[in-house]
Amino acid sequence: MMKKKIAFYWCAACGGCEVSVLDIDEMILDVIEKADIVFWPCAMDPKYEDLEAMEDEEIDIAFINGSIRSEENKEMVELIREKAKKVVAYGSCSSIGGLFGLGNLSSKEELIEVGYSTRSTDDGVRPQNESKVEEGELELPSLLHHVVPLDRVIEVDHYLPGCPPLPVQLEEAFTALLGDEDVGKYDLISQKSVCDVCAMDREEKRIEKIRPIQEVSIDPEKCILDQGVLCMGPATAGMCEAPCPSVAAHPCVGCNGPVRGMKDQGSRMLSALASVVGIEGEENMEEDELQEAIDSIRDPTGSFYTFSLPSSYLQYRRGDVDG
Repeated sequence: MMKKKIAFYWCAACGGCEVSVLDIDEMILDVIEKADIVFWPCAMDPKYEDLEAMEDEEIDIAFINGSIRSEENKEMVELIREKAKKVVAYGSCSSIGGLFGLGNLSSKEELIEVGYSTRSTDDGVRPQNESKVEEGELELPSLLHHVVPLDRVIEVDHYLPGCPPLPVQLEEAFTALLGDEDVGKYDLISQKSVCDVCAMDREEKRIEKIRPIQEVSIDPEKCILDQGVLCMGPATAGMCEAPCPSVAAHPCVGCNGPVRGMKDQGSRMLSALASVVGIEGEENMEEDELQEAIDSIRDPTGSFYTFSLPSSYLQYRRGDVDG
């Protein structure tokens, strides 16, 4: 059987998805039996010209992680799309925008100003697209106005979210994609939520308000949301088998993004909270009680859209584009 040609590329991300490829341990040997890695800048030393010289669709599957933050990211994924038959949005940054997407609550100018106004960098120097030095002219790619997920730039064939995707997800994905199974665009995303696969018992009891986890002594046998701590389990796809709440007694933070078929993770979570925090039945509540329940949800945008703001209905702060 002819081996497939696969590629990995890293856009705006922390690098965890690149390393996670090795987390499948000995299964990497099965992958090597079925595929040759022909482009992987993190582990090899290919140049832009090497990718450009490939034939169109010469790569069978390209796994692209990271969100699109700069013109260079955009240019590279457009080129990879030409060279690849299939593209997998690998990891949550690529699939739904990721943690760095919270930067969309600010303009890029504000982000640069804050980043270069620290004690060690506040010398008046700011990044420039072009800088002349003794050796010649240096260039930096321009930042886009805001972070976008991969599918806002190129067509995506499959989504594999996670921060990073766990070994069990990778094993399933590699087996299906390299084995020519009939895999739909969203088939690697679970239809079950984290709550559906969590080992904790949920009573869905009424709670008065949401409290920070540091104020609560978590009972590892009981549902974290039932204990009054915000847990994104009801709104998050459960491919991970819920290790954070089930093993670490820590609330789900939503890194897998929404369950299959759900567009907006935050609105799903709002709906779930409305049934337990006293928002439903508000006609029987005093106004100050209702306001206290609402105010107890601190930083709702940052909490409900920690990983999915760029792919949500909100996307980014308006008013910064063209004035």
